[in-house]
Formats: sequence, C-alpha cells, structure tokens
Amino acid sequence: MVMPHDMQLGGSSINALDLARTVRDLGHDVWVMARQGPLSVRARAFGLPLIASPEDMRVRPSPATVRAVRAAVRRHRIDVVHAYEYWPTLEAYLGASGAAAIGSIMSMGSLPPYIPPVPLTLGYGDLYDEVRATRRHAYLLEPPIDTGHDRPDAPGLGLAEFRAAHDLPAGPPTVAVVSRLAHNMKRESVERTIDAVAALDTVVPGIRALVVGGGSAEHDLRARAERVNTELGRRAVVMTGPLDDPRAAYASADVVCGMGSSILRGMAFATPGVVVGEQGFTEPVRPETIPVFDRFGFHGVGPGLDPAADPLPELLRALFHDEKTRKGLASWSRDMVRERLGLDRLAPLLVSYYEAALAERAAPGAVRRTAAGAGTLGRLAGFKAKEAGRAARARHGRARG
Repeated sequence: MVMPHDMQLGGSSINALDLARTVRDLGHDVWVMARQGPLSVRARAFGLPLIASPEDMRVRPSPATVRAVRAAVRRHRIDVVHAYEYWPTLEAYLGASGAAAIGSIMSMGSLPPYIPPVPLTLGYGDLYDEVRATRRHAYLLEPPIDTGHDRPDAPGLGLAEFRAAHDLPAGPPTVAVVSRLAHNMKRESVERTIDAVAALDTVVPGIRALVVGGGSAEHDLRARAERVNTELGRRAVVMTGPLDDPRAAYASADVVCGMGSSILRGMAFATPGVVVGEQGFTEPVRPETIPVFDRFGFHGVGPGLDPAADPLPELLRALFHDEKTRKGLASWSRDMVRERLGLDRLAPLLVSYYEAALAERAAPGAVRRTAAGAGTLGRLAGFKAKEAGRAARARHGRARG
C-alpha cells in the first residue's frame, strides 16, 4: 500500500503514483491510500485502487490516519506500507501492525528527529550519505521519470491544441517552468526565470517564458508577469495555470528551468535544463555538472542572490546564441534521464527494497523493535514540545509588540 504525501500536483506525489503503477505492472498487488486531490484522477486512470485517507490533518501524526492504515493492512492483507515524506512515514510506521513499513524522502534538508526506524529511500546523494551513516537500511532512489510517457514523440501530446488554447505560435524561443507556484522554495525560481526573460528582451528577440502551475504564490506571480508584459509591450510571459498533463508545455520548450522532477521531465523531452534553486543557486545540467547534482539532487541552495548579478540571463543567452551546443545538450539530456532515472530501471530496485524490508520485519528482534518504537515516540514528544515552546514565544512576542 502506497501513501503519497498528498494528491496535489507535486513531484513527490507524482513519483509515488508512477512507481506504484510500475510496481503493479511488475506483477504485484498495489493499493493507494490518500486524501482526495487532483492526482486522484491520475491514480484512477492508472487503475490503482484508492483507499480514502481521513481528510482532517490538523494534528500530525494523525490518529485517524494511523487507525485507517491499521484497518487497511488487515482488510487487504498488506505486506508493505510505503509512505512518502515525513509525517506519512511516521503514520505508516505506527499503523503498519504486522506489515513492513518503508519511507521515501525526496525533501531537502536533514531528517527531523521523529522519523521512525524503518528502511528509507533518499532522493539525493548528500542526504543518502548522512542517513547511511546511522541506518543500516538506507537506499538511494532518485526521482523516477516515465520516459515512455514523457518524450517528444509520444502519441497524444496535443501540441497543436495546446498552442491554440494558449495563443502560443511556434517559433519564438521559449523557456518553460512547470512547478507548484508556492511561496516556499518555488517562488524565487519562477520569479528569476520571468526576470531573466525580461532582461533578454532585446538580446534574444521574441523570447518568452511559459509558466505552468498553480498555488499560493500564483496571484503574485501573475501580477509580476503582467508588469513585465506591460513594460515590454508584448506577451513575453504566458501563464497557463495548473495542467493535469503538462507534456505539451514541455514539448513547446527550447530550454526548461526549475528543479527536481519537473526539470527532469522537461529534459526527457530532449530539452536542455537549467536548475534554478534557492538563494541564487543556478547551474546548467551538463555532463560536467552532474557531480553537483549527485550530491544535492536536481536542486540547490546558493550563498544568496544579488538580483543585479543574477547569472541566469547570461546562461540563457549563451544557450540561445549557440544552437550547436543547445542541440547537443538536448540529445544528451534525453539519454541521461532515460538511462539513469527511467521508471523501468528504478521500479525493480524499489521491489528489491520491499523484499529487504519484509526480510527485516520477519527477522527475530521484537524487543529491539519495541525499544526503537519507544525511542521514536520519545523523540516525537520532544519535537512537539520544542515546537509548542517556539509558538508560545512567538505569540508572546506579538502580544508585547
């Protein structure tokens, strides 16, 4: 049973469903437990049976979710509960009962103290090295890409219809960003891409930014896009809103910017990529920069951003002015994603991790597991107490102010 972080249009949850479908296609029975959301349609289209997760998540870990996990494990005779990200991993551990629990962490940063003693897959090298130093069962599992579905010659792309719907004639150089438009982590990347396209207005004639996604920062980003379009006197920034299937947007791009699974999906369409991360991080994805992404994943945090010295406009200018290099990177990008991150390569690895988790669960050591569980609950209590203290200090500070 797979437990995505949520069913919103985000990389971790799309990864969860893609892997669930591919594991099912390898001959295993797979259920998905989740709240309703836009990705519920995708799960049904995949033919994955959905188990409703409690909607009320005001308290995490959610006691109702733990009970739901326990009931589903018994009802469907689940062998492995695979959860994505922090709280679902803890809820899977608390509710798995006789099943094995395994967690997948794609998020950036060190693990919180309450992550339970279950096998973990980690999405990038630095976190894998950190966790591997303290846990026996830690595995590197980078974001998987369905390179059969995400490819420039895929049937049913609907490219002509997409262009017509959004008034996007073919021809002008296009930089695409497909992302959640969230204030946290994502906003800077989208803003800098919009600003870079504006800065190149007279240098790369007709250049435009194609922004696909929705979220808490959408209103502010639309206002920024409108200001840029007004200043330039043309439709240089096109915002489509969220798309259930953004493949036509990727296929429209000459360069893709962003981070994580999104930029990798774009590269699967034989498009060069530039990782635009947080605090000014900017790095093109090329053979010589792969060691950087081995460490941090296809993301990054820079030393801080000086808007007057942002390297992104120059990187984009160089790509558009050197067609030979851009085409070479396009071909290499497609091959790299297919060979390194294809679902057909990563799903069998994941099945082997499930088998290892089952073997570990069946091994003697009930006393050791009970002690480990008590330790997890103790760390959770300490974390909650620290968070409550921080919130109380913040309230006190506001009251004094």
